[in-house]
Amino acid sequence: MVLNSRNNAFDFRFPRGFIPKEVAEKYKKYLNKVPGGLLSEPVDFVNYSIQGINIPGVSFEPLSQEDNDGSKRYHRGAIPIQNVVNREFTVTMQLLDGFINYWIMMDTLLWYYARSTKQAYTEPLSLRILDSEGASVAYMEFTDCIMNSINELTLNFAENVSSFNTFEVTFFYNKLNLRMEVE
Repeated sequence: MVLNSRNNAFDFRFPRGFIPKEVAEKYKKYLNKVPGGLLSEPVDFVNYSIQGINIPGVSFEPLSQEDNDGSKRYHRGAIPIQNVVNREFTVTMQLLDGFINYWIMMDTLLWYYARSTKQAYTEPLSLRILDSEGASVAYMEFTDCIMNSINELTLNFAENVSSFNTFEVTFFYNKLNLRMEVE
């Protein structure tokens, strides 16, 4: 029997060095006060809140040529495929109490864009696609990534009940290493 795909069969986590030490130290004291104390490292707290990842599909505009009889033909272009593919992805995260993971990601974004920061890119970010048994089917590694944006935070006095809300962080990458792990 062939099973339907599951949208939650993936493993994506930010690596240990993703959140700079300066930013991590700023939030450790607060995270140690969170009941349970299970997530004392900011990167673990952020990884806990990851809900999804959106990777755009591959598409390119073909070149068109009109023949003398008025018919139109399409050809692939001469531009290398890596120059026409949309090289961005979005990570969706749940907003947690006090919006702490939002502030951690905001400070991380600001750190990467500070003029004093010498590090041009984040560490490689990896995504593993799993089957229904938990076995890895595909491994994607995004290298030379930059954080691009965090969407807005909407606060409202009319909404005073805690609910499941999310925010998104967008990244651009320069290279994608895709490895199929089907054997």
